[in-house]
Amino acid sequence: MRRLLILLLATALSACTPQQALLSALVPDGTASVLLGHLQGVEDGNRRRIVELEQRGAWSELAAFADANIGRDPFSPEWRMIGGYAQARQGEHRRAATYFAEMVRLAPDDPAGYHFLAEAQRAAGQPLLALKTLDRALLVLRDSPLTHHLAGETNSDLGRFREAAGAYRRALRDAPGFADAWFGLGRAALELGRESEAREALAALEQLKSPLAAALGAQLAKPR
Repeated sequence: MRRLLILLLATALSACTPQQALLSALVPDGTASVLLGHLQGVEDGNRRRIVELEQRGAWSELAAFADANIGRDPFSPEWRMIGGYAQARQGEHRRAATYFAEMVRLAPDDPAGYHFLAEAQRAAGQPLLALKTLDRALLVLRDSPLTHHLAGETNSDLGRFREAAGAYRRALRDAPGFADAWFGLGRAALELGRESEAREALAALEQLKSPLAAALGAQLAKPR
């Protein structure tokens, strides 16, 4: 999951939103500023405490800090996000999913909650639940390249490569510079025996000067 999200952050999405960028809170480095960007309503002292705990990697303390603030403000989606993030960093993905599910319930129009929840469900080995979450997200977001990409990844988890390829195509329809979606499409095409489509993806990655081009090229070079 971390590799996926790191690559998403490096991708020049034409319609990238602050909510989509918030997914970087699940990667190892450089997360504090992104977390704070989603916590404008949180008191400054609490914000400083979040940064300090995040930078120390004190995940159990951060989880306890989030829980204490949830107790004081049970209707805050922001504290559910922090709690879920802390649980995910401890590898407690099913527990993280419960926080993100509450984030979705409290802020149903915020795409970040759906994306967090789906990724936690994937990490917990629950891809079918993740797909249901992403379907719900699309009712809110309509056309979201990131949501379609995550659906492609989840379908790939399930070995449903035809569905995955379709999801990656939908992601690329509105974000043609989304390198990770091209890579996913290339992988799915290879699984389906559609070499010309995989070569199309490789050409796109090379044009974007993405490091993923080398990985896809290596897969294409393998005898089949």
